[in-house]
Amino acid sequence: MFKVSSGFIGEFKTGDNIIYNLSCLKVLYAAQESASSSEAGLFSKQITITMVSIIEALLHDLLYRIKNHTSEGVQNIVTKVLEDVRSKTLDQFETYIAAAKKHDFLGAAGTDLYEKLDELRKVRNRIHIQNVKQQQPLDENKVFTISRQKSTEAVLEQVLKHVSDKYKRPEHIQGIVGSFELPWDEHLKTESDA
Repeated sequence: MFKVSSGFIGEFKTGDNIIYNLSCLKVLYAAQESASSSEAGLFSKQITITMVSIIEALLHDLLYRIKNHTSEGVQNIVTKVLEDVRSKTLDQFETYIAAAKKHDFLGAAGTDLYEKLDELRKVRNRIHIQNVKQQQPLDENKVFTISRQKSTEAVLEQVLKHVSDKYKRPEHIQGIVGSFELPWDEHLKTESDA
């Protein structure tokens, strides 16, 4: 496990809920690690969906700060970009990703991070078992794999570290929400050793 400061969080309850979901992940990882190799993959759907939901919450929180913390502002975002975002309706994960890509909020220009986020958005929407949109592959056990789980871990870590480092709030506001503890260091080691 490693910790990341939550000193960038604008909506403290969102921060608390991220901590709760990270605690859920910790329990899921422990259960996955103790499961047989044939059953370990069965945890990947819940783990992946939870991680993608945390990514969505992080992007939502950044955009919430841009729209609502008008007197405080947001460190490292120029006024023109703040005004552009404030003029838009951004209320779904897809629009959060589009805004982040347009303004490169995640410092990932020239990489495929934003495409990965959009793919993870679609994967997260596969929470609906009936798959009305007939997204491929049709079999969930081919969507929610250990490999997808690991790649989602890397994306969550990248997003979290970037927003934590680049968009810190003033020091007197930090510390209200606890640190974010990411539970997969030990899990990754176990997976690669297996």
